[in-house]
Order: sequence, then C-alpha cells, then structure tokens
Amino acid sequence: MDQLTTDKNVAGAMRAVFFWHGWSALMIAPVLLVLLLTGSAYLFDREFDQWWQQEALELTPEGTAATLAQQQDFLRQQYPDWTINRVVLPDEAAHAVRWQLTAPDAVHLIYLDPYRLQVKADIDPATQPMAIVRRLHGELMAGPVGGYIIEWFSCWTLFLLLTGAWLWWPKHWRLAGVFVPRKRSDGRVHWRDWHAVLALVSSLALAFLVISGMPWSTFWGKQFAQLGRDFSPQWHWVTPSPNFHLPDSVKTRAVDPHHEHKMQAVHVTGGKESWVTEHHPVPVSTMQHQPMKADISKAEPYLDRLALATYGAGVRIFYPATASDVFKINYVPDKAEGQQTLYVDPVSGELLDDIGWLRYSALAKVVEWGTMTHLGRQYGAWNQWLNLLFCLVALAALIAGLTLWWRRRKPGRWFPPLQSTDSLPLGLKLSLLVLVILFPLLLLSLLAFALLRYWQNRKVNS
Repeated sequence: MDQLTTDKNVAGAMRAVFFWHGWSALMIAPVLLVLLLTGSAYLFDREFDQWWQQEALELTPEGTAATLAQQQDFLRQQYPDWTINRVVLPDEAAHAVRWQLTAPDAVHLIYLDPYRLQVKADIDPATQPMAIVRRLHGELMAGPVGGYIIEWFSCWTLFLLLTGAWLWWPKHWRLAGVFVPRKRSDGRVHWRDWHAVLALVSSLALAFLVISGMPWSTFWGKQFAQLGRDFSPQWHWVTPSPNFHLPDSVKTRAVDPHHEHKMQAVHVTGGKESWVTEHHPVPVSTMQHQPMKADISKAEPYLDRLALATYGAGVRIFYPATASDVFKINYVPDKAEGQQTLYVDPVSGELLDDIGWLRYSALAKVVEWGTMTHLGRQYGAWNQWLNLLFCLVALAALIAGLTLWWRRRKPGRWFPPLQSTDSLPLGLKLSLLVLVILFPLLLLSLLAFALLRYWQNRKVNS
C-alpha cells in the first residue's frame, strides 16, 4: 500500500511538472520568440547601423577637425531654435560626430562632418531599423505596458527552465536521449530529444541573459536600484553605479548602452542620492545658468582623463537640462572595467566628480559586467557570436518544444492533464517561492493560473 501511494505521488508530481512546464511555455512562448529574435539582431546593432547609415556616417578626414565647442556653435547658428541634448563622439576619425537636438516638434540626430563643418544627414532616430528592434526587445513597442509584460514573462522563464531541468534529469545516465538526440522516426521521441538536448545546451545561457537584463527592467530594476540606495552607505557593496539608473535631469537622454537597450527611459528612477559607494549627493552647478547656452568648452578639456587608448570608443556628453544641472561625460566602452563618469560645472568648468570602476560597489561591478556581456561586448567578437549561438539554440529548443506539444496534445485540450491531487515536488515549490519573493511580478502568473483552474472546474462541473 505504501509503495502504491508512493507511485501515485510520483505520477502526480510528474503530471504537475508537465502541466506547469507546458502551461508556462505556452504562456511565454510568443514573447520569448520576440526576445530571442530581436536579441540576436541587437547583438550586431553597431555593425548594422554603420552599414545602414554608411552614407551619413563615413567621411574623408581633411585637415584638422573642429573642436566640440566650434561644432556646437555651428549647430546653434544653423538651428537657433533647437536645443542640444547630447553629443556622441565618433568611433574613428573617418566617422561623423553625432549630435542629438530637440526641435519644437521632434528629436533630430545630426551627423556632422567636423573637418568641414557640414551637416551630412538629419535623421529621425526613432524610425531607424535598429531603434525599432530595440523598442521591440525592450518593450514590445508598447511603452511601459510592454516593459511590464517582458519583465513578467522573463521572470517566468526562470521557472520554465527549472521545470525543464526536472523533466530532463535522467533516471539512468546515458549518452543517447540525455545528451544526444536519439535517431528514431518516432515523432514524440524525436522531438522530445531535440527539445531536451537543445534546451540543456542553452538553458544556463538563457538564465544568464534573463538575470543580467533584469536590473534594467521596468518594475524590478527600479526597486533593485532603490534597494541599493536605501541600504547605502551601511551596505556599501550594493550601491548602484552611475550607469545603473540616471537622475531625472538626464532621464530622457540616454548615455549608455543599457538605456539604449530599452530605448525608452520609463524604467529610470529619479532621486538625488549618489551612485557611488561614498553616497555623496549627485553634483549640481554652483551657479544658476541657462541650459540652452551651456558651453561644451567647459567639459571638453576633461576628455583627456578618459582611458580611450586602453578601452576604445564609447563617449557621450550630456548637456545640462535644468538651471542647476551639469555636464555629464559618460564613458561606456565595451569592457565594463573601463567605465567612467565625469560631472563638470557648466559655469565654472570645475570637475565636480570623477567616478571610475574602482569606486563602483561590488554589486555595481557585477551588474555592469553582466550587462556588457549580455550585449555581447565584454569579450569582443566571440562574445557576440557565442551569444548569438545560444539565442539560436534556445530558439530551436522553443520550436522543438512547441512541435512536441502540438503532436502530443489531445483534441480540445491545450494543456497537459492535471488532477486536483497532483502537486509539484517540494524542491520546485520552494524554487517557485524564492522566485516569487525575488520577482513579485510572478504573482500575476499564479493569479492567472488560479483563474484558469477556476474556469476549467466550472466548465467541468457545468
């Protein structure tokens, strides 16, 4: 009798895991499909933009390039009613300098030839193909609502991976069917093995991509950064970096690839606390000034402090947005350890703060390293291609899993069968509890599950 009860419990646990794995997979599959496809494209965003905007970007150096101050003055003469928001320094001498200006009706990205002081192109940044890919990847082109949806399903992906690992774990360790798909014509076995093996190969990488992207999510990322500020300086190791979340004064003007990864600033928190371990206040100007007349010549001399020769390009300079705001020089090269942020008073030209990698907290270093690895930049070209490989393998696993579900499903039934007495194994229950505590948006999934079960029970009883 005890053995019979044990067998029933094991069978019930297996049905429960199958149900939760299938239900969560069908729930997140559309969004995961979009994330994998757009993420694969986004890994090569700079290469694509350079090709797509080749005519606007490339030029022939001639003579001495104009200083940023001279370029600024030229643009203000050409567009007297527009406001300069930022400037992106070129990756190489044969590339145009990109200036972002705000007109009364739109945002313009001006490609400026610094050698001849000529405007090569005036582009609407929001309509560029890679900008659309970024918005799809960050928010499904649905604003904050899309950001919440992506965060919700990204969190649930972690539980999908846990249930998948439980189903994959073999009773008998062998090569065929565990690490290598079996060569059989049986559709179920064939697609089951391909799904399991491909998911095994990509699962850890997919989990890393989800977790490393969470600090920039709409809801959780904001709370994560707030927690770091609340516990500083007592827990100095959790203080956010300057790139973690930007203050209100610059939240509409991205300075780092993390923000571009989202393309919208809805996830950015405000606040006047410091991003550094010492918990100093964010610098403000010593004198009131007119932001529209801020002179970049005050900030330009400090570019020499950046380790461009060591880490390469990646400099953006933000203009003051308010009467007390300052210039922000943000250096985000491919390697996270080269990051540096400088604040310069637009009136006196005084360097107010210089925040480099050594001043990052332990958690900030992990987050920034994870972000740059997530973007495929931390370790060069092989980082890009390896991330692409894992995205494609995960995509293949997803397709194989959906095919397996389609072959196994019974007419009129979308989900695997589940009896009222079936229960998840204790380990998965505890894992789900931990995930819910860490990522509260998962409660929405549990609520959806409860409503689904209620609807199914009513249907059966009626």
